[in-house]
Amino acid sequence: MNRWKIATLILAIVSIALVAVSYQTVQALFISPKKVADKAIEYINKNLDLQGATAKLEKVENERMTLQKITLDVSGEKFPSYVSLDGRYLFTLDPIDMSKAKDTTGQPEMLQKPSTDVEGGFKEITDLEVCKENDKPIVYFFGSSTCPHCEWEKPILKSVVDQFGSAISYHENIDSETDQDVFSKYNETGSVPMLVIGCKYYRMGSGEASGEEAEKTALKQVICRATGNLPESICK
Repeated sequence: MNRWKIATLILAIVSIALVAVSYQTVQALFISPKKVADKAIEYINKNLDLQGATAKLEKVENERMTLQKITLDVSGEKFPSYVSLDGRYLFTLDPIDMSKAKDTTGQPEMLQKPSTDVEGGFKEITDLEVCKENDKPIVYFFGSSTCPHCEWEKPILKSVVDQFGSAISYHENIDSETDQDVFSKYNETGSVPMLVIGCKYYRMGSGEASGEEAEKTALKQVICRATGNLPESICK
């Protein structure tokens, strides 16, 4: 049974379980709510795949509570859950230990390499050289004709790629098995769209959140990184 689909059922079951939760005095915490929130935001952006987006802190509320762990049995499947001792909040997913970095064991090859954030939500692999075809940086685009995000991204990317002309080698893979060796090195879930620029830069997801003009600018900047700022007419 899908864990997400039965979340509503769990909420109904736990409403009964809450009656048995004993209330305890919540001990004061010696770290400010703002610091806790900042730590969570930092962890999320470093360790979770947000499909090119960035988590930002919008609001902090000073809620002082501890948690009681409960285990629910739904049709034989166990669901570790947590209830706040004031009986107010239920957390139905396994907790994330933010004292531990993301476990990269078993991840695709390129996702295991150290990287930094650059323009447009792209990652730059710090210890990798730009890959080329006929001495031109290769731009890979992986997508599907049934993916609305791919359809949004494709014409924008193509308009930018066309400006670079013979300075790059463009591989557009829509509903194609071509370049799957490259795809598998950067993609953990098989989702699209995905862009790989010069092998050194990659991004999962489209740039829709930023808008068309911002996405064009970001694409130009990243491709210019791969070409060594050539041609100068584009990479000013």
